[in-house]
Amino acid sequence: MAGNWGVNAILGLTAFICTYLFSFTNNTWQTSLFRSGIGLLLFFLLGYIFRYVLQQIGSKKNTAFIEKQSMDKRTNPKEDQKNEADEEQIGESSFQSIPLQALHNGEDR
Repeated sequence: MAGNWGVNAILGLTAFICTYLFSFTNNTWQTSLFRSGIGLLLFFLLGYIFRYVLQQIGSKKNTAFIEKQSMDKRTNPKEDQKNEADEEQIGESSFQSIPLQALHNGEDR
Protein backbone atom coordinates (compact mmCIF):
# COMPACT_ATOMS: atom_id res chain seq x y z
CA MET A 1 0.00 0.00 0.00
CA ALA A 2 0.94 3.63 -0.15
CA GLY A 3 3.30 4.79 2.55
CA ASN A 4 3.98 3.66 6.06
CA TRP A 5 1.68 3.48 9.07
CA GLY A 6 3.44 6.27 10.98
CA VAL A 7 1.93 9.08 8.95
CA ASN A 8 -1.53 7.58 9.36
CA ALA A 9 -0.95 7.13 13.10
CA ILE A 10 -0.10 10.83 13.45
CA LEU A 11 -3.22 11.72 11.44
CA GLY A 12 -5.34 9.45 13.63
CA LEU A 13 -3.89 10.77 16.90
CA THR A 14 -4.49 14.34 15.77
CA ALA A 15 -8.12 13.47 15.04
CA PHE A 16 -8.35 11.69 18.43
CA ILE A 17 -7.08 14.70 20.38
CA CYS A 18 -9.20 17.24 18.49
CA THR A 19 -12.35 15.13 18.77
CA TYR A 20 -11.80 14.52 22.47
CA LEU A 21 -11.23 18.19 23.26
CA PHE A 22 -14.26 19.38 21.30
CA SER A 23 -16.51 16.58 22.52
CA PHE A 24 -15.51 16.83 26.20
CA THR A 25 -17.18 20.22 26.64
CA ASN A 26 -20.64 18.81 25.84
CA ASN A 27 -20.43 15.12 26.86
CA THR A 28 -19.14 12.88 29.60
CA TRP A 29 -15.56 11.70 29.40
CA GLN A 30 -16.66 8.15 28.45
CA THR A 31 -18.70 9.37 25.49
CA SER A 32 -15.90 11.72 24.43
CA LEU A 33 -13.36 8.91 24.64
CA PHE A 34 -15.58 6.58 22.59
CA ARG A 35 -16.15 9.20 19.88
CA SER A 36 -12.46 10.03 19.82
CA GLY A 37 -11.62 6.36 19.32
CA ILE A 38 -13.99 6.21 16.37
CA GLY A 39 -12.35 9.35 14.94
CA LEU A 40 -8.89 7.82 15.37
CA LEU A 41 -9.93 4.64 13.55
CA LEU A 42 -11.68 6.51 10.74
CA PHE A 43 -8.84 8.94 10.09
CA PHE A 44 -6.25 6.15 10.30
CA LEU A 45 -8.09 4.13 7.63
CA LEU A 46 -9.05 7.14 5.50
CA GLY A 47 -5.39 8.17 5.45
CA TYR A 48 -4.51 4.87 3.75
CA ILE A 49 -7.34 5.21 1.26
CA PHE A 50 -6.49 8.83 0.43
CA ARG A 51 -2.77 8.11 -0.03
CA TYR A 52 -3.54 5.05 -2.16
CA VAL A 53 -5.76 7.11 -4.48
CA LEU A 54 -3.08 9.81 -4.78
CA GLN A 55 -0.48 7.16 -5.61
CA GLN A 56 -2.69 5.71 -8.35
CA ILE A 57 -3.29 9.14 -9.88
CA GLY A 58 0.43 9.90 -9.84
CA SER A 59 1.37 6.59 -11.43
CA LYS A 60 -1.15 7.10 -14.26
CA LYS A 61 0.31 10.52 -15.05
CA ASN A 62 3.86 9.14 -15.04
CA THR A 63 2.86 6.21 -17.27
CA ALA A 64 1.12 8.51 -19.76
CA PHE A 65 4.15 10.83 -19.84
CA ILE A 66 6.58 7.95 -20.42
CA GLU A 67 4.38 6.50 -23.18
CA LYS A 68 4.18 9.89 -24.88
CA GLN A 69 7.96 10.26 -24.80
CA SER A 70 8.51 6.81 -26.26
CA MET A 71 5.97 7.48 -29.04
CA ASP A 72 7.69 10.77 -29.91
CA LYS A 73 11.08 9.08 -30.17
CA ARG A 74 9.68 6.34 -32.42
CA THR A 75 7.89 8.70 -34.79
CA ASN A 76 10.56 11.44 -35.11
CA PRO A 77 14.11 10.06 -34.97
CA LYS A 78 15.33 12.97 -37.14
CA GLU A 79 14.43 15.45 -34.39
CA ASP A 80 17.08 13.94 -32.15
CA GLN A 81 19.71 14.69 -34.77
CA LYS A 82 18.41 18.26 -35.15
CA ASN A 83 18.54 18.78 -31.37
CA GLU A 84 22.20 17.77 -31.29
CA ALA A 85 23.00 20.32 -34.01
CA ASP A 86 21.03 22.99 -32.14
CA GLU A 87 22.97 22.29 -28.95
CA GLU A 88 26.23 22.99 -30.78
CA GLN A 89 24.90 26.33 -32.03
CA ILE A 90 23.69 27.30 -28.57
CA GLY A 91 27.30 27.33 -27.40
CA GLU A 92 27.92 30.32 -29.72
CA SER A 93 26.20 33.18 -27.97
CA SER A 94 24.94 36.23 -29.83
CA PHE A 95 25.17 38.28 -26.63
CA GLN A 96 27.34 41.39 -26.88
CA SER A 97 28.73 42.64 -23.59
CA ILE A 98 29.00 46.34 -22.79
CA PRO A 99 31.69 47.57 -20.38
CA LEU A 100 30.37 49.15 -17.19
CA GLN A 101 32.48 52.26 -17.71
CA ALA A 102 30.77 52.87 -21.03
CA LEU A 103 27.40 52.67 -19.28
CA HIS A 104 28.33 55.05 -16.48
CA ASN A 105 30.14 57.60 -18.60
CA GLY A 106 27.51 57.56 -21.31
CA GLU A 107 29.96 56.62 -24.02
CA ASP A 108 28.83 54.75 -27.09
CA ARG A 109 30.79 51.74 -28.16
